[in-house]
Amino acid sequence: MTDPLCQTSAGLHTGLGVDAYADAHTSATALLRLAATLDTQCRHADAATLLRAAYIAAPELPGLQARLALSLSAAGDHATAREQFEAALGGDASVNAVSVNNSPAEPRLRLAFSRTLLALEAPEEALAQAERAVAGNADDACAHAARGDALAALLRLADALSAYQRAAMLEPSLAWAHYGIGMMFIELGRPMAALQGLSSALELSERMQQDAGAAGQALAPPAPLSFPCLPVHALSISAICEAIGLAWAAGCQLAQALPWFERALELEPNRATSLRHMGNALAMMRADDAALACLQAARRVRPDWDKAWLDEAGLLLRRGDYAVGWRAYGKREGQRMLETLPSCWSGEEPLADKTILLLAEQGLGDTIQFARYVPQVAALAQRVILEVQAPLRPLFDEVSRDWGVEIVARGDARPDGDHQCLLLSLPRLLRTTADTTREPSGYLRSPPARRALWRERLAARSPTGRLRVGLAPAGNPQFKNDALRSIPLAAFEACFDLPGVDWVIPQPEIRDADRAVLERHAGVISFGAQLEDFADTAALLDELDLVISVDTSIAHLAGALALPVWILLPHFPDWRWMHDRADTPWYPSARLFRQTAARDWGGVIKRVRDALSERVRDGV
Repeated sequence: MTDPLCQTSAGLHTGLGVDAYADAHTSATALLRLAATLDTQCRHADAATLLRAAYIAAPELPGLQARLALSLSAAGDHATAREQFEAALGGDASVNAVSVNNSPAEPRLRLAFSRTLLALEAPEEALAQAERAVAGNADDACAHAARGDALAALLRLADALSAYQRAAMLEPSLAWAHYGIGMMFIELGRPMAALQGLSSALELSERMQQDAGAAGQALAPPAPLSFPCLPVHALSISAICEAIGLAWAAGCQLAQALPWFERALELEPNRATSLRHMGNALAMMRADDAALACLQAARRVRPDWDKAWLDEAGLLLRRGDYAVGWRAYGKREGQRMLETLPSCWSGEEPLADKTILLLAEQGLGDTIQFARYVPQVAALAQRVILEVQAPLRPLFDEVSRDWGVEIVARGDARPDGDHQCLLLSLPRLLRTTADTTREPSGYLRSPPARRALWRERLAARSPTGRLRVGLAPAGNPQFKNDALRSIPLAAFEACFDLPGVDWVIPQPEIRDADRAVLERHAGVISFGAQLEDFADTAALLDELDLVISVDTSIAHLAGALALPVWILLPHFPDWRWMHDRADTPWYPSARLFRQTAARDWGGVIKRVRDALSERVRDGV
C-alpha cells in the first residue's frame, strides 16, 4: 500500500527543479530542528505535526519516517505510529542510510516499536520486536528491559524478571530495569524482595531528575536529525512511590504502605491508581469510610474503571451493604460489555415465553456459588440454558432436570436465545439481601453412580469407623492473591498425627512442594488424576465426614452440597465472607476460621487442630 504522505509529497514535487528541490530540503531540515526542540520539551504532538510537513517537503530525507514514528509514539498516537514504524523498518534505506549519530540504529527503533505495540495491547508482537532488538545488540540494556515489559504483559513473570535483571547487570544506572525487577517480585509474591529494586529505581530517577534540572539551562540546541524520544523508559517519581507502597501493602505492612501512596498523590494528586491502592490499603485496615472516599475519588478520575468499581463493591458487600454493593458490582467490565448487546437481560423484561442464556464468569467457585439463583430464573422463563466451565458440566447435569434447565459447557456451541445474563449479575437483578442467600438443604448433589464408585475406592484405603477429613490446602496458583489464601501442606503436618483420623486430599493437582509432604506421610490419601471432574470431586466429598479448605472451589462445592466444611480465611478475606463472623449466609453448613493477624496461618491451624481433636474426643 502506498503511504498517503508519499502520495501527497509526490504531487508536490512533480516538475520541481533542482533549486526548488534544494529549498524543500532546507525547509525540511529546519522543520526537523524545530521538531527536535519540541520533543525535548515533551511537546510530541506538535513535533509530529512539523515532521509530517517535513515529510511532505522532502520525503527522501533519510530517517524521517523513523523520526515521525518516534514522535507519534511519544505523543500517544500509537496506531499511526505503528504505521510509520512498519514503513521505516520495512525499507532498509530509511533506517540504515543515516549516520549512527543522527538516526536510531535498527535495534533501537525496534525497541521503540515494541513499546508502541505494548500500548496497543499486542504483547506477542511487542515481544517479537524486543527480541529482534536484543538480537541486534545484545549489550543494549534498554532492549532487555523492553523484552521484560513484553514478557510481563504476557504473564511470563519469571522470564520477565530474568530480562530485567540482565538489563540491570548491563547498565546498573537504568532505573527502568530496577523498577521492572521490583514489580516482578511483587507479582511473584515476594514483595519484600521488591523493595531493593524499587528503592534503587527511586534513587536513580530522583538523581536523573536533579541532573536534568541542573543541566537544563546549559543544553545545546538539538541537531536537526537527533532522536530525543528514543526510549529510555521514562519513570515518574509518583509511579515508583506507588510501587513501593504496593510492595509494603502486599507484604501486609500497611502502616508502611500509606506514606508512599500519600507521597505519590502529593506529586500527582489525580493519580487514579494511587487513589485506588490507598483505598484498598485503608480497607485492609478496616478504615472503610476513608477507603470508600479514596475509591470514589479514583472513579472520578477514571469513571469507567472497572477495577475501582469492583473494589468499591467488595468493600460494600463485605460489610453487608448488599443493595449498593450489587449495583457497584454491576459496573464490572464483563457486565458493561454484555449491556451493549440488545439481548442483555436487565431483570425487567418478561421471560414467560422467552429463552435466556446464563453465562458463567470468573472462577469455578463463583459458578458453584451463584448457580443457586438458576432455579429462580427457571421459574420465570420458558427455557433456561446454563453455560458452565467444562469440568463442572457433569456435576450440573445431575440437577438440570430438577431445575428445568439445559447445561452446556463453555466452548461448545451455544443455542440461540432471546436474552443473556451473567451468572454473577443475578444477585443484583433478583434483589438479593443477606437474608435471601441461604439454601439450607443444599442445591447440588453428586451423581449416584459416581458416589457408589467413590465409596468403593475410599473404602479400599480408609477403613470404616475412622473420621474421614478432606483437606484442600491450596487454590489455583494463577489467582492473583493466591499467596494470601493458599497454605503449604507442610503447615498441616502437626494435624496428621491425630488418632482416628484419615486425611484425604480431594484435589487432582498437587503442588511440587506439597507432593514432597505426601511422600513423608504415606497415610494421607490422594487420588490425583482419578478425580476427572467435579462430579467425581462431589462424590468423594459426600463420603467424607468433614471438609477443611482454603477459599477455593472445594469450599464452595462442600457448602453447595450442604456438607460440614471448615473454611480457612486470610486476615483480609474476599468480600463474600464478610468480617468477624464464624458463619456465612451463603453456606449454613460452613464454619469460618479466620487469621487474627496477616499471614498468621499457624494460629488458624492450631485452632483447627484443637477443634478437630475435640470432635474426635467427643466422637462427633
